Amino acid sequence: MTEQTHSEWLPVCAQRELAPGERRVIAAPDQDILVVNADGVILAVANQCSHQALPLDEGSLDGDLITCPYHNAQFCLRTGEALSAPAYEPIGCYDIKIEHDRIFVAATPR
Repeated sequence: MTEQTHSEWLPVCAQRELAPGERRVIAAPDQDILVVNADGVILAVANQCSHQALPLDEGSLDGDLITCPYHNAQFCLRTGEALSAPAYEPIGCYDIKIEHDRIFVAATPR
């Protein structure tokens, strides 16, 4: 995997502005990205359930798991893996970097 150039990183917010359990949705060229502070770990996934392409950002969080607010499918925020029906396909995961207390997310999934 090649290192992404700085122009392919999207700004999210200052690290101190994303407390544990909080989230932000970032508009990206192909689809929105959900950035979550999962108990102190910043993770990013596609903001779209693989079951019916509905947004995940209002779903409940439990550590690094998110539950789709529409049909209760669960996903791992670290791997994108679908953990329960009715979703069977994973969701995209995005790299994160932190520079000078600012969070950035890659514009394309890994």
